Amino acid sequence: MENSWNLFGEKERFAFEFRFVDDPDDGQAATYLESASWGEFRFWVRGRNMCQHHHKEQIHQEIAWYLSPLLIWLTENWDPLFHEERFPLPCNKPNARMGYLDSLRRYLGDFDPIIESKGEAWFGWWQRHALRSCRQGGLFPDLFFRRLIDFVEISWGNFPLEGVGEDFYFTAPQGSVCLPVEQVVKPLLNGLETAISQLSNKISHDKELEALAARVAIIKGPDRLQERLFWYASKIYHAGEVVLSRVQGIMKPEESIGFVRRLSPAVAMFGSLSPEIGDTDRECLISYYINAHNNSGDSDRLRPLIPNEPTLPDKNPFDAGYDAALDFLDAINESVLRSEWVDIHSICNDLGIHIDEVQLNDSNIRGVAFAGDSVTPTILINTAHTNNQEEVGKRFSIGHELCHILHDRFFGGEVSIASGQWAPVNIEKRANAFSAMLLMPLDLINDKISLLTVPLDTQEGVESLAGQLKISKKALLWHLYNLNKLDWSQRAKLDA
Repeated sequence: MENSWNLFGEKERFAFEFRFVDDPDDGQAATYLESASWGEFRFWVRGRNMCQHHHKEQIHQEIAWYLSPLLIWLTENWDPLFHEERFPLPCNKPNARMGYLDSLRRYLGDFDPIIESKGEAWFGWWQRHALRSCRQGGLFPDLFFRRLIDFVEISWGNFPLEGVGEDFYFTAPQGSVCLPVEQVVKPLLNGLETAISQLSNKISHDKELEALAARVAIIKGPDRLQERLFWYASKIYHAGEVVLSRVQGIMKPEESIGFVRRLSPAVAMFGSLSPEIGDTDRECLISYYINAHNNSGDSDRLRPLIPNEPTLPDKNPFDAGYDAALDFLDAINESVLRSEWVDIHSICNDLGIHIDEVQLNDSNIRGVAFAGDSVTPTILINTAHTNNQEEVGKRFSIGHELCHILHDRFFGGEVSIASGQWAPVNIEKRANAFSAMLLMPLDLINDKISLLTVPLDTQEGVESLAGQLKISKKALLWHLYNLNKLDWSQRAKLDA
């Protein structure tokens, strides 16, 4: 029996479609629910069919398999799937799929107990975020979902399936996108509810289906906010009673929609902090954020510099950071604010951005940025971080956090990000590139190089240039390399 397709969402953004058809095996080696759920499905991301695949010299547009494992996986993992941003361990890969594949390379097959425990952590994370974890023999696409600030990151590729010949492969090339969370979650939730309804019309009095329906109902049930925020930032709920009550006072209540649409900045900050952050650091940062909430907001000088529609740097964060810095310098007429070097303190002061120093116990946190409509734009520099031991490093950190204030306002016009190994990788890379170009603009570098009395590709040349620009030698070397003023061998030699 052929049934019509059920489409949820928009194919040009994100869509899920399926249809139930008769089980070709007539229920052999399958449960009652599995047999009833035999069908076909497709996932669409930005107009591309993630389920399109090549097999036996033909292109197929859908996956045919039992849908019940997929439906069960979505319901059992709903909260972590769409609210857990952190990788299980610090990872410098830009998306979920690449992070997981990197973990396979590093941890698989090593039976050292410590390494093995790391592999197990990644395996548990894979079970919560990878579509293939629920395939149970089906030829599912290599697709990952995870929360990323106020977006859902979808990443995909074509990692080979065991026991499947080279003739079988998915046609979508490796890639990733970030979409507003509701553009992904609403179609999936609507699809779940419709699938349960259609299955209930096919079979009755099935305990497995009744359990599945109950789990779907819980998704939109009341009192789910705390558990969902626990997946995103568990430490926020371990704060002291006074601090926690102040945070809850500025949090937006969750609607009965099955997901947290927008994270409170106070909570979102904890997504970029270590899960093991100590009580002292946690309460210190929350207190700084609360104190910045004084309804002053952005200055008239800063407000026009903030993009109306901030975006995540999906493709090339370094180019995005360089371009953003050049646009910023043009907008503020940098010749007024610099002469021999870029005075980042004066720039921030002119824009009404408050800069403060704090010594945290966690030395992996480089800095923190707060901003928003009712928040005094604030940059905190952690003096415990290695790069902030000298003024040149602090200047670079300020430029980095300034990028967050300008370009990372995904929380209803607010931003609260801690820069470190747990922060989103591409956002951090863009901020580093922004700071480099802001503090070392091309025309200023060219002017300084033209006045050098020694060759640039010498220790004396680089140290002289770094001193004049008030920047660290390491940051300068990478910037010169990215600008093609030093080749790889020259950079490596001078950095030795």
